[in-house]
Amino acid sequence: MHRVPLKLLSIILAVLLVNTTATAQLNSLEDIESIGKKGFFKNFFDFGDPFQLGGGIGLNLRSYSAKGGPLRQDPFFYTAYANVNIRVYQLDIPFSMILTAKNTTYSYPSFSDLKQTLKDKINDKKNGFSRFGFSPHYKWAKVHLGHRSMNFSKYTMSNINFFGGGVELTPQKFRFAAMYGRLAKAEPIDLSLTTPNLPVYKRIGWGTKIGYGDDKASADVILFTAKDDTSSVRIPSNYPRQVTPEANLALGIQLQKLFFNHVRIKLEYTNSAVSPNAQDANATKKSLTNFILPTKNTTYYSNALEGSLAYEGKKMNAGVSINRVDADFKTLGTYFFNRDIMDIQAFTSFGLIDGKLNTSLKGGIQTNNLDKSKPTTTKRVIYDLSTAWSSGDINVQVHYGNNTSDIGYVLNPALDSLNAVVVTQDAGLNITYNIPSKNENKQSISLTGNAQDVSDDIEKPSRQSTSKLYLINLGYTLTTQAKWSFFARGNYSQNKVQGLQLNRTGFGAGVKKSLFENKLSLGLNANYFLNKNALNQKSNNLIGQFLLGYQIFKGMNLQFNWGLLNTKAENTPSFTENTANLGLQYNFSYVPKKKNKK
Repeated sequence: MHRVPLKLLSIILAVLLVNTTATAQLNSLEDIESIGKKGFFKNFFDFGDPFQLGGGIGLNLRSYSAKGGPLRQDPFFYTAYANVNIRVYQLDIPFSMILTAKNTTYSYPSFSDLKQTLKDKINDKKNGFSRFGFSPHYKWAKVHLGHRSMNFSKYTMSNINFFGGGVELTPQKFRFAAMYGRLAKAEPIDLSLTTPNLPVYKRIGWGTKIGYGDDKASADVILFTAKDDTSSVRIPSNYPRQVTPEANLALGIQLQKLFFNHVRIKLEYTNSAVSPNAQDANATKKSLTNFILPTKNTTYYSNALEGSLAYEGKKMNAGVSINRVDADFKTLGTYFFNRDIMDIQAFTSFGLIDGKLNTSLKGGIQTNNLDKSKPTTTKRVIYDLSTAWSSGDINVQVHYGNNTSDIGYVLNPALDSLNAVVVTQDAGLNITYNIPSKNENKQSISLTGNAQDVSDDIEKPSRQSTSKLYLINLGYTLTTQAKWSFFARGNYSQNKVQGLQLNRTGFGAGVKKSLFENKLSLGLNANYFLNKNALNQKSNNLIGQFLLGYQIFKGMNLQFNWGLLNTKAENTPSFTENTANLGLQYNFSYVPKKKNKK
């Protein structure tokens, strides 16, 4: 509902850029020859090696069987993958692939099952939806083709998947990015379904980001727009699930400047115009951006603002920050929003006692109901404390904090949003002590504790806890000169979820040995857990695991692990599961040898 004049944004941008752009001017046009011999011109035309090939390929086989109960996994599963990068001079062409298949009958390799699974997968790909894309890059130039994602800013376009093309150019202090593509595929009405489906309009979007600067001073301007194709889906007026085509234009600006080598100012502002129904009548009052997004009678405007003023020193950082997002803020270029929130915080981090004690503090006031649409407005104190002590053989870390998220998840922009308010309080302690030794044997003891309280009631979180978790772990490790490693551990946890409580006590031990100059490693682990709920019902779990790793030759590695899980509960038959994994990986790098010139 708030418009910010474009003249004001232009003035702010000009003031912060005047110092930066002045230093970027050429002293003389006669210096063209020296520019070609150095700087990004020289680097750009430094072609390098004509061909390089590198990456990795792998195969993983997993076998599963169960006795005393139903199968909870597929009996046999295949996974093959490849990650390859081809470099032609300085042009990088990355490629990745993963192929999975399964046996539905046997827990060992079956050619007939594998053949049928691959056949079904090929048919699914023909009739279904598949993604393919790649992003070749050369020096400071990168091109995106196919199914890709790009990031302009947190509140305009942030890593949303699209099918189309994009480009990123970053020569020295200049930055330019642009994209165009399909953000959503049309999903028409399916009358064969028992429950009517929610149709989805085809959505096309484009955007650009232009910036200049470095760590000392920079400015970026962002434009992103998206619009639903009204002709892509036909929805009868009597259809029970109506959807309207949307349109959006988001304008953003990012500014930052370092003063006196220690004081930094950051500002990020985004204004978003959303038309809930692109078929509505045009507004009589036109805007400056009407040629990009025609203003409708129902078009509304919302803002998001983040800013900070901080001192950056060698031993201490301190500052203040503000974050404000309107309750109705929305763009079609992101998946979720943390909105209807304003918090003002002070923060600091510093080191004491010659860097042995490091502490970070953050605290402030958080407010919701910015548009006064809710019956009540909540103001609460938020804080976060982290401190760590490291001296000789002992390390201690302590953390305590609380935070609130009022989130509207938009997994599919055409679907209804899922709004949630989550309050989290968390406290943690971690202590590690390395026992002094006169020989090369190494011993250490670790203690970890954590308490977490998650609530969905911002008014009285202590009364409406969704879950509470308390956890404590104690561990001991011994590593000998002969490359033997021994482990022992114990833990206790208590988890309360919606009034249901589960207590769990566990003990474990393990041993590991390296052989043949670390080419072969063997390991054995065992864990036992005793579970008890609020109804005094008891069960126990016994977990065993065998590990083997072997380096066949440089770049070629083999891993094998076998695990057993046995579960026993009162008045219930014993249930045993076996899982085995065999993996083979090969990493390679190839550069042709250069021929000696005669």
